Amino acid sequence: MTEILISGAGPSGLTLAIELARRGVDFRIFDREPSAPVTPRAFVVKPSTLYAAEQLGILDQILEMGVNVDTMEHSYRGRTAVLAQSPDERWPWHINLGEDDLIPILVARLESLGVVVERGVELVRFEQNPDRAMVTLKNRAGREEYVDASWLIGCDGVHSRVRRSAGIAFDGHDSDLHWHVLDAKIDGWPYTKNHGILLLDHLVAAIYQTRSAFRIYSMSQDPSEGSWHAMRDLLRDAAPGVELGPPISDVSFQCSARLASRYRAGRVLICGDASHSMSTASAAGMNSGIQDAINLGWKLAAVINDHASDDLLDTYESERRPVGRAMIDVGQKNDDLWSIADPVDRSRAIRQFSVNMWAYLRAGGNGYEPLMGHYETSQIVVGDRPPVGLGAGTHLPADIRLHQADGAPIYLTSALATPCQTILLLIGDGGLEAEQLVSAAIDLVETAGGTIDLRVIAHSPEGAAARRILAFEQDALLVDPEFRGHNQLGIAQRSVLWIRPDGRIGSRNDDVADMQVLIAQLSAALPGLCVSKG
Repeated sequence: MTEILISGAGPSGLTLAIELARRGVDFRIFDREPSAPVTPRAFVVKPSTLYAAEQLGILDQILEMGVNVDTMEHSYRGRTAVLAQSPDERWPWHINLGEDDLIPILVARLESLGVVVERGVELVRFEQNPDRAMVTLKNRAGREEYVDASWLIGCDGVHSRVRRSAGIAFDGHDSDLHWHVLDAKIDGWPYTKNHGILLLDHLVAAIYQTRSAFRIYSMSQDPSEGSWHAMRDLLRDAAPGVELGPPISDVSFQCSARLASRYRAGRVLICGDASHSMSTASAAGMNSGIQDAINLGWKLAAVINDHASDDLLDTYESERRPVGRAMIDVGQKNDDLWSIADPVDRSRAIRQFSVNMWAYLRAGGNGYEPLMGHYETSQIVVGDRPPVGLGAGTHLPADIRLHQADGAPIYLTSALATPCQTILLLIGDGGLEAEQLVSAAIDLVETAGGTIDLRVIAHSPEGAAARRILAFEQDALLVDPEFRGHNQLGIAQRSVLWIRPDGRIGSRNDDVADMQVLIAQLSAALPGLCVSKG
């Protein structure tokens, strides 16, 4: 029996497949289309996806293929209404990289793990009982195949057959609005490739550069024609001297705002666009789906590997569905604002939007943290928010810079990009308590037999605790000579953190002297994890 069947090989399906392959889980992934998409689709890669890419092992390829947008300008009537820049020291505001370019990167990574996407294969029907899903597949030649699977995952888009066949409602509405996607050359463009423009005039248009052309998103209520003529006229008014070249491609699609009533039905789960459809105005559909897959992947693997009961999968919905709801609301709010026709009402609304956006940016908003989700209320994270620093349920910052024991620089999230649960110890200046804590952590990791990783952040590699961890594993020691990492996390002395594979803090325990509290927390969330593998 196949453990998992994944229907759909878009960004969310491929991300889920990579996460399962990294953990040695048996699965198959198939897609009804005979080849990967080449038409314009999602385009904005937010830092949430870069965060995931680091875990997936494809960050360098995305940074090489994409175009950084360091500044995003919102312009109205020829004036700058908002100028958005990421406060993150590591990531830009977003990266311009089309879904059609991202998918080959994901496929190559999956193939490097020994898995090939089965293309031209479609799901015909399925039934399920409490133990398995019985699925009928059909290939391009029309031959049907019957497959037993422990789990069926629908990553098959907004028109998901898996979702519909499972009886999961897709509540919401379709809109009268349509988004157009135009690819063309632009001569005389006055901005650098790292500067994105959102024109909020009578026609809303977002203009981005790729490595070969420009991609222009615009909104209208008329899907019957392409957007090229309207964009030519708009650019002549907004940027005199600019000339729009012939269309390379010019497509449109209808806006919708829909959310699945649940993300699980027995042995069936849905992920990505199968579970939510949001307006392009949120710039979040693909990015949200990738985060869904990152969340679901490690949990499915934990269930398959007997580290947890399948109740753990219910936390996938409780953690990710609120994020889908929030991003749908963002898209709807933007659609409502940008479709205001009356000039006076539009001007007032955009001024209010500008005020709100400036306040958000001044408070440290970076445009991607809602996609990551805040899981403080999740039933598998433990602890209240500490008075200073990050608490359980929040994600680790991507820009905490440390050193390895040999002095080489490394980001904390890069050091934690493993398929395992991780114990992260911050031991400050060291001392006897720190040495005892390190010893207890090493004992736990060795008992778990490869299911838990250990990382220790110390002030220097010279103390007794640091030498003990070096004797255990060289890569496990991280050095924080100026305590910047400790400070960013809000930790003054010692702390024991459980870091989930999706980069979230599962628990935080400050100033403890042993591992018993953490063992109890891990055992409650993942009962099979800390069992001796000897």
